[in-house]
Amino acid sequence: MKYDKTALYREMESFYLITTEDEGEDLHTVRTMMGGLVRKARRAIPAEGEIKNKIHQLLQLMYGDWGFYCDRETYFRAENLYLSYVLRSKQGMPVSLGCILLYLAEKLDLPIYPVLFPTQLILRADVEGDTAFINPWDGKYISRDDLQKLYQGAFGFGAMLTAEDLAIAEPQELTERFAQLAKSTLIREELNAAALKYIESRLYWRKVANKSEDPYERRDRGLVLAQMGAYHAAVDDLQYFVDHCPDDPTAYLLMAQLPEMKKEISNELLN
Repeated sequence: MKYDKTALYREMESFYLITTEDEGEDLHTVRTMMGGLVRKARRAIPAEGEIKNKIHQLLQLMYGDWGFYCDRETYFRAENLYLSYVLRSKQGMPVSLGCILLYLAEKLDLPIYPVLFPTQLILRADVEGDTAFINPWDGKYISRDDLQKLYQGAFGFGAMLTAEDLAIAEPQELTERFAQLAKSTLIREELNAAALKYIESRLYWRKVANKSEDPYERRDRGLVLAQMGAYHAAVDDLQYFVDHCPDDPTAYLLMAQLPEMKKEISNELLN
């Protein structure tokens, strides 16, 4: 079965439609701009060329000629989760630039795949038995030794990379990683209305699929509701999480905070 490299792109489209209030006005623009990049890439990269050369050319196009980049001062902002902003400004974060690169790889039939590296999205190119890793931050190749250093930076000296850490991610795993990043970014920036809509959409589709409720989604919704001052609804969600995941480190913090929230609710009722 052919690998679906556009799954992340579709999830980012969905994220945009759910979390914004422009009723999809930018969607046509995004699709037009993405189509334009595909056409430019097809004109610039000879179809009969060697696969490795075509990958090199694509990276040069995207990060050189077209000027896509990550800004260390702003890459973590929520705006970099929206393809309309990324395509217009040419700046993003690894996951959004990686999304564009994967989309182009799909259209050009190039063997570039996502890797859910612990610190960020990494891409890998598999050509004739050889594997090269690409950092979507800047489009440069990154060695296993440098990946090992990043891994130890995240998990401590002596932690060793495994083959599983560098394996091709399943599309569902990739979209789930994006969802977690998107939620945490929106919550951190207190973009509560957008975060709430995205989380409730995820809860809704789990229900449609007859899946049990995800305690972590309930926790995240509870945190957003608490930030919005909706303590009564927040307590229900946070208590659900504590009851179902009592050993999670977050649960210990919430156990200490829940009595204060319940006190706030009591005060509101008295007033």
